[in-house]
Amino acid sequence: MKRLNGRAEKRHIAFVKVHKAASTTVQNIFLRFAMQKDLLVVMPHVPNFFYPNVISTYNTVTNRNILPAPRNRSYEILCCHVLYNRTAFERIMPQDTVYIGIVRDPFDHFKSILNYFRPKQVFEIDDAFPESRFLQDPEFYNNGSLSSFLDNSMAFEYGFPPNLFKTRNKTEIQQYIMKLEKEFQLIIVVERFDESMILMRRLLNWKIKDVLYMKHNVRRKGSGDFLFSPGDGYRHSRWDELDYSLYDHFFKRIQFQLREQGPDIYEEVLYFRRLRRDIAFFCQQIPGKDSTYTVTASRWNDAFVVTGKDCHYMTIPEISYINELRLKQYGYFRNILPVRGLETAFKSSVGSFR
Repeated sequence: MKRLNGRAEKRHIAFVKVHKAASTTVQNIFLRFAMQKDLLVVMPHVPNFFYPNVISTYNTVTNRNILPAPRNRSYEILCCHVLYNRTAFERIMPQDTVYIGIVRDPFDHFKSILNYFRPKQVFEIDDAFPESRFLQDPEFYNNGSLSSFLDNSMAFEYGFPPNLFKTRNKTEIQQYIMKLEKEFQLIIVVERFDESMILMRRLLNWKIKDVLYMKHNVRRKGSGDFLFSPGDGYRHSRWDELDYSLYDHFFKRIQFQLREQGPDIYEEVLYFRRLRRDIAFFCQQIPGKDSTYTVTASRWNDAFVVTGKDCHYMTIPEISYINELRLKQYGYFRNILPVRGLETAFKSSVGSFR
């Protein structure tokens, strides 16, 4: 195992991949690392109607929804969609696993859910501004739906106790958040994404090249431009109370973690942003397989080379990457439907799961 600054890089990671929270961008980082180091990624057992990159949207990991590890191998990276449950995760992951999650500003998350899933609980409202009308009485319009992704869905994916979605007991909410505080070494904050990536690089003792990224699943300009009324932000915070408590806590925590690192972390973040910009310029040229871009040595990294192949794997769609890794790990993959068909199947079946 390679060492950086005298410390071994960490290779066992469980990532809670939250829907519509820049989680595919982070997942791509883990998939690239796994492929480079030949690490075993936990793969979904794919039912006939579902995405091949989703373990479950309504359950945690079980022996029924993941493929068994190949002979003489153990799971090393968990980064596909599945609900967090510490006991279940520990059953399949090594003891030294680093637990990483992600959260996003809840109102921005709400808008992204509206844009992507187009939930009928909102868009079947007979009103010129259904998204604003929904927030007038979300409990009525959502009607207890577990499939809309509108009711504290980040909290749901972090495994909050079901009773809290009804009682909203503030003491018990904080107790569960403190449990997560102890269990996760890092929870990435989307609004502090580059800072989070540098914290993650330092936590895992990875090279700066390992955490380079290109954004995935970014909504097109002009899409999702919803019309809200004054007070809608407040109304949403009352409705999505668990998600706001979760986000606020881990926003404060990452600010504290950044301060703990000292001022040099902000210098590294600035360097990282500029480096990412240059890599983006190189990759956007659609370089050939023999094209290279050399990054000179700096305070934060030795010199390294970015290739056309690197660009390919930084931009490859999630499903394609999962299928390629499945083929590498198991010698086969079940691409049951073409990608467009999979998306249609997923959206049409969303009523059967959260």
